[in-house]
Formats: sequence, C-alpha cells, structure tokens
Amino acid sequence: MDHLYWLDQIHPSQRYLVGDNPFYLSQMAQQGYPVLPGFVLAAPALREFLETYPWEEPLFAELLSSSVHLNVDDTRQLKAIAQHIREEMMAAELPRQWINELAMAAEQLSSPGLILSPSVTLPKNTPTPVKFSGLVESYVCLCDPEEIALGVLQTWAELFRARSLLYWQRSRIELRSLNLAVLVQPLHSAITSGTLTYTQAHCEIQATWGLALAIKLGQAIPDWYQIQSNNGEAIAQILGNKHLGYDLRLNSTPSNDLTLETSLLSPYSCLQPYLVSDEQQQEFSLKPPEVAKLGAIARNLGSHLDRNFILEWTLAKATEQSPEQIYITGVEVGNPFPSWEIPPPLDPPPAPKSAPVTATEGEEMLQIILGTGAAKGVAVGLAYCMTSVTEVWENIPPGRILIATEIAPHWLHIVRQAAAVVTESGGMTSHAAILAREFGIPAVVGAAKVTQAIATATEICVNGDTGEIFVLPGGTVQPSPAPSPQPVASVILEPHPMPLPDSDSLTPSFTQPFPTATQLMVNLSHPSSLDRIAETYLDGVGLLRSEMMALEIFQSEDPYQWRDRHKNQEFIHRISHPLKRVAEFFFPRPVFYRSLDLRGYDLPAMRSPGQTSINPNRSAQTLGVHGAFSYLLDSALFDLELETLAKLQQEGLTNLRLIIPFVRTVEEFIFCRNRVQQFKLDSVRDFQLWIMAEVPSALFLISDYVQAGVQGISIGTNDLTQLLLAADRENQQMSQVFDPRHPAVMSAIHQLIQMAKAAGIPCAICGGAPTRYPETIDTLVRWGIDGISVEPEAIVRTHQAIARSEQRILLETARRDSGDCPF
Repeated sequence: MDHLYWLDQIHPSQRYLVGDNPFYLSQMAQQGYPVLPGFVLAAPALREFLETYPWEEPLFAELLSSSVHLNVDDTRQLKAIAQHIREEMMAAELPRQWINELAMAAEQLSSPGLILSPSVTLPKNTPTPVKFSGLVESYVCLCDPEEIALGVLQTWAELFRARSLLYWQRSRIELRSLNLAVLVQPLHSAITSGTLTYTQAHCEIQATWGLALAIKLGQAIPDWYQIQSNNGEAIAQILGNKHLGYDLRLNSTPSNDLTLETSLLSPYSCLQPYLVSDEQQQEFSLKPPEVAKLGAIARNLGSHLDRNFILEWTLAKATEQSPEQIYITGVEVGNPFPSWEIPPPLDPPPAPKSAPVTATEGEEMLQIILGTGAAKGVAVGLAYCMTSVTEVWENIPPGRILIATEIAPHWLHIVRQAAAVVTESGGMTSHAAILAREFGIPAVVGAAKVTQAIATATEICVNGDTGEIFVLPGGTVQPSPAPSPQPVASVILEPHPMPLPDSDSLTPSFTQPFPTATQLMVNLSHPSSLDRIAETYLDGVGLLRSEMMALEIFQSEDPYQWRDRHKNQEFIHRISHPLKRVAEFFFPRPVFYRSLDLRGYDLPAMRSPGQTSINPNRSAQTLGVHGAFSYLLDSALFDLELETLAKLQQEGLTNLRLIIPFVRTVEEFIFCRNRVQQFKLDSVRDFQLWIMAEVPSALFLISDYVQAGVQGISIGTNDLTQLLLAADRENQQMSQVFDPRHPAVMSAIHQLIQMAKAAGIPCAICGGAPTRYPETIDTLVRWGIDGISVEPEAIVRTHQAIARSEQRILLETARRDSGDCPF
C-alpha cells in the first residue's frame, strides 16, 4: 500500500496529499516539538477505493471524479441521498492487504485506542476561503484490524453527510476538487486536554479533565487561562465547571452509570464518560509549570510565524511507566506557513506567578474592545459600521463584520450573510444575539462606543467566546474574490433514480439516534436556519418566531401602513412560503408558530394599532401595546396569520400549532380563541392552541386559562425574568440582574410546571435559560417539564443534558426501590 505517510517524515511536496493539519504537525515534529505521533492515510487512497471497488451502482465510482449537483433546497432529497451514499460506503470492505498494512502501522503506535481525524484540502491556489473546522467528525476506535477498517470507512463517509454536501455546493466546491486524508494517532489515557489560542497580544488556554470531548459537547465549562504572548506572564485564570470527563473504554462492559452518554455518540462509542471527583472539580486542571510549557511552545511559534493559530493539546502518559507529557494533537492557522519558518522549541520560562483575576493594563489593551460574548465562534474580516437603525443598507458585501449600536429585526437579510455581529447595546437575549446564534455566526454585544472606535473597512477579529474585538494590522485580511459561476454537473442526482426512504429512515444517526422522554425541540426565526439542523434529532419546533419572517415582508415600513397599501393576499402569499418550508421539513412533527408580537423597537417607523405617533423609547416597549392585547385593538394582522395557517392546513400541513404571545388576561385569550374558531383552525384534529407563559399573571390564572380552552403553555423565560426582576433585558448594565436562575424566577417556573400538570396540559420551555445555562436542564427534567426548546447551536448539548438527567432519575429510582440508594 503506497498511501501511508508517517507523521514525522512528511515532505513539503506531500502537503496536498495529507492535508494542512497533518502537514503542520509533521513540520513541528521534525523540529522537535512534542507532537503526538501517528501516520496518514493519504487522499489518493479514497479515490482509488471509489474507483476500484465493485459498486453495484455506477454513481459511487464517479463520486470524486465528477461534478455532482444536488438540489440542496430539497432537504428531504438531500438527506435521503446522503444517507444512501453513507450506508453503501459503510457496507463496503477495504482490501484485505490495506487492512493488514493499516493494522501493522497502528501496532507501532503502541496504544489500545486510536483517533481517526479527517483532513480535507482543496487544490493549490484555490481562491475560495473555506473553513472545514467542525464540518467533518473524527472517529475513535480500538486498535483492532476490523475496527480500524470500519473507522476509515466512517471517516471517509463524513465527506458525504447531508451537511457536508450542502456546504460543498453552497461554497461552489466540486467534490472532485476535494482531497480527504485520514490522520491516525494513538489515544492515550488523558489526564487533561484542551486548546490554546495564540494572538500577538496574549494566549488563551482552555483545559478540562480527561479528553476534550466534554468541552466540545458542552458538558464541561473548561478552566480558562490567559497569559501574555511575549513573556509568558499570567494575566488571568478562571476555574471552570468540570464535572464530567472522558477516557478510552477498553472493553464493551459498562463501567459506571454514565454508559448511556457514549451510546448517543456513535463517533465516540469507544469512549467512556466518568464523573470527576469533588476534589478535582475544585482544582485547576493545569499546574503552573504546565501552563508555562504550553505558553513557551506558543510563544516560540508565534514569535517566528507572526500570525495567529490554535493548538489542540493533551497531557497524558504514553505508558503506565512513562512520565506525564504535553502532546500537540492538532494545529490550525489562518494562513499557510512554510516548513522552514518553524523553529525548534525553546525551554519553558519560569513558572508564572499566581494569576490575578483581572487583566493587566498595558499598551496592547488599546487594540482590544471588550463586550459580552453572545454567540460562540471567531471571525476575521472587514468591518461595516452601521450608525442608524432607521436606515437599511441593501448593498453590504457578504462576509463583512456588522458593527452597530443595535441590530434591528428587519435587518435579518443583512445579518444572514454577515461573518459576525458586534453591537454597542443589548444583552444575551437581544435580537443580535438571537439571530447570530441561529445563523451560527459569532456575536459580541454591549461593546461600549464600538461604532466610534471602529470605522468601516477596518480589519478586525471578533471572538464571540470571550467578548473581545481585536483591531488587526492593515493587510491581515485578504479580500475575497467574486465567486466563479458554478459548473454544469456531469452527474445529476434527481429524486427519481432512487426511491426515497420513509420518514422514519430519514432520522439521522448523527449524535442523537433516539428520542428522550423529555421532548427536545428547536427555536427558529427563519427557514434558512434549517441547513444547520439537517442532521440532528428533534421532536419538532418549540418556537417559530413569526416576527423575523414578517419583518422581511414589511422591511422598514410600519406594518399597519404596509397592510393598508397592499392586498391581504400579498401578505398571505409572502409568509406562506417560509412557514411552509419549516412545516414540510418537520412534518409530521409539530411546529409551534407564535403569532406576531411586534413591539415599537422592532421597526423604527412602527406605530401602535390606532395610534398616530411613533411608539416611545425602547425600554417602555415590554409594558406597551403588543402581543394578545394588540389583537384586541386591531385584529387585521392576526386574522391574516390565521388565514395563512388555515390555508396551509388545507394543503395537508396538519402539524402546525399556534402559540399566542404575551397574554395578560383570560379575556385576551378568549378573544384570540374566538378568532381561531372563526377560521376553523380547531377543526383539524391535531391542532393545538397554546399561550406563552411569560407574564407573571399566568402564575395565578393557569386553571382559568385551561377552563377557557388553553391546551398547553410554553414558558418564555426572557420576558418572565424581565418582569419578575424589573430588569430590562436589553440594558447591558442590568445584565447581572437579569438572571433566569434567580430563585424567584426558578420558583415561578416550578409553579407553572406543577399547575400545568395539575390541569392536565403539557408545559414546555422555550426561553433562553436552557441555552445559556445548561445546568438548569437537570432541574427542569426533575420538575417534569414536557419539552425543552433551544437555539440551534445548543441542540446537541441539550440532548446530552436531558439524557443524562433522565438516566440519573432512573438509576436513583432503581436504587431507592432496591434499598441501595445511599441518600
């Protein structure tokens, strides 16, 4: 087999065969850096396998030799085709000679477990900037010939996931231009693991006990360290919340109560979770000498490369007799660097002194603007400063970082194509934060005077994890060329050549292969977010915000004036399309559509129904005319929404439900119920009429609401918290007061759940609390919440938290019944 390359022997000319990460690691290993050893199954192996394997269908022999076109807007077809391709690949067999040679190479790594990491590269001089991080998954397997062969096939199949195929086509990348290699490294029993992010100003280190999978899945809040890049001196350190760790499972017998968690993670089925001891939870996972060692490695690389990078590392023992050692397991840089620029490592500097919790002041800090990280991720690009919310820019180049005093909801089409968002005002529940999390882009809010500090076309870096905005030196950001026309496909995949599986077979295996007793649902604002959840298990949509879709119709115009100028059918036609896309995507799973809850700050020109003057300032809007009360004053828009739902019901979309927002009184609900009955929505058997439980009056009226016809409640923690604590959620200064974990708020949530149970109706939660504070999920499950609906970026970790909580409850019940319960 001619496709194996040892990690410490890769030549610069072989970079295109192995991919960037293995190439960079190889160059570092050859200079003496502590890189975890391994070998690479080069990209030509996949091409040879696809071309020579006796496929029953000719499609597979042409996958990487032809330009494949998919109708990625047909989600059902895309998922079916992706699943079909991956199932066929997983059922194939590697040549026996390949299996033997892979096994022989793996034996030289002297480890019971292996991690197989996909390495994707594009052809040389490809102008399209592409980010592969997080798109393709690594796999873990035992060091067994058949396990290794299966792991290689699984890793290759990552190229053909629905999300991957969608990404390639949307990025105008032909499959035949991709190279996919597989990096194979030993998986030792890790003491601690994490990442290191280097910038010219400082290094940030994240660390957790065991393997870093707990960080990736959101099951651990890592320890955080910040050190100066130039001298390694400590700036700050914060103790994380590391209650769960992962290690290699060496047998198939469950070793503790947490086995269920790995059964949910097919790429990591060989890993075993374990509970971190109380003592370790109170300790930093890295000691000062280890922080110094990591800092020295980063400082030396950074001083010679003069560019930012991210290192993945682990502290482990290669054998029981070996000393503890830090290994570099992965590296990611913004720009390629040639091998001759990598210097040998330096000795570590003296151990840093005990770190204070506040950053030191210095000249470097003038280049950093601080805010609140509201959506995770890092983006580098050119700023576009928007100084007025009353104006809408139509020609903003895609990929810019939007900077504004605040993000108005009617800017949705602008935010959707941005690289990141930065605002001066707002908090974690602002429109900017919600939209950024839904579209998967970084966001920083509450960055004071940022519109004055950064001008349009300034080159900046936005860190949505830490809330930092860095002003970069000129010339750092390379302009993106205009995309070239997409070539005509030589292989056309249409629905008719392959029968579509039934709806059950379309449920993806991804990371949630089976449902939990507590329903897991998603909050959506726009159908464009469906691309991000194409392969996640969900019970439906717990909150479909109508405002974002409607504001795309109204643009910057007052909706009541827009209604007067257009025919009713125009609104119905325009809003039917996005609503229909969501309902079809999830059918037959329920979609809870929340009717319009327009507030004065949603549109600068908006007036309350029947009013002649523009609504007052933003802080008063929560207590103003909106939600159910606005329907009483003028029901025209509400009626149009009901007519739209009735129209879609007639088209067969019987999975649509309705939630009435911001209901203050029973009389308001009765008015809405009567309108619903007038449009005969309740004549469809599966239709349900719910209310948002977000006004404190609901704490006293649930039984009355049920008697009036309410069929379920959804707790909106954002407004409920705001009204209970008298804390404006959009005011950055009130961010410390606005906390849904406050005892008063949690007590109200508990009361609502219990009252709903007593009344015999379901109770779900769709506010920001479970997304921002996953530790609250265990409490909600124990209280008996029926469903939890979260932002798209929190789906995976929420599912894990629900499953973990339900498993604990079952175990505690079993132990209590058997008399073995220790408490």
